[in-house]
Amino acid sequence: MAPHSPGTDQIATLLWIGLIAAALVVVAVNVGLLASLRRRRGGGDAARDGRAEGGRRAQTRFGAALAAFALVLFVVGVVFTEKARQTPDTGSAGLASAREEPLRINATGQQWLWRYDYPNGAFSFYKLVVPVDTAVELTLRSTDVVHTWNVPDLSGMREAVPGKTNRVVFKADEEGTYEGRAATLSGQGYASMGTAVEVVSPQEYENYVKQLKADIEDAQQRVVSLIEDGETP
Repeated sequence: MAPHSPGTDQIATLLWIGLIAAALVVVAVNVGLLASLRRRRGGGDAARDGRAEGGRRAQTRFGAALAAFALVLFVVGVVFTEKARQTPDTGSAGLASAREEPLRINATGQQWLWRYDYPNGAFSFYKLVVPVDTAVELTLRSTDVVHTWNVPDLSGMREAVPGKTNRVVFKADEEGTYEGRAATLSGQGYASMGTAVEVVSPQEYENYVKQLKADIEDAQQRVVSLIEDGETP
């Protein structure tokens, strides 16, 4: 994962903390086992009794240390998770109209495609286009089963659940195309369900949604004209 949004920075940091914590626990457990084996070697009954008593004290201290370590990890996880969930602010190079409120786009999952509805009434399938350095809020919905919006470079995974509304917030810090794949079994075609987020300049974004809406309206008008002429579209 290559973080390109404030939330993914927090997630990447948590992953590294978890990896280091797991390594420390493995080392500590193995050191404790080796120390226990050394204490069991040699000596008479009195020595063995003394070692047993010392072993119990050591186990108590070790358990207390692990409990404290787990508590610290829990607190760190809560803090970083809350930071990752915060809506970022639009930067100076972002879309001017999104300085006060994030750019809100509706994302609807269906078997097996994502549809994106932009604020001006335009819509696209599969590919989402957003401006760089701009706070974006996706409103996630599903028309059938549970789908997962999963673009690791921009955000953590979020589920689109039928009858419920979820959201994704991110701010891409670099122009480019970021790929995402399905992460929840949603039927026989789920493996082909993906998405692409294309990050462009604010001007390119505004031109794109304006042209997209004009193309959609033109296509709709042509269909209406064909129907009025008695032809099959």
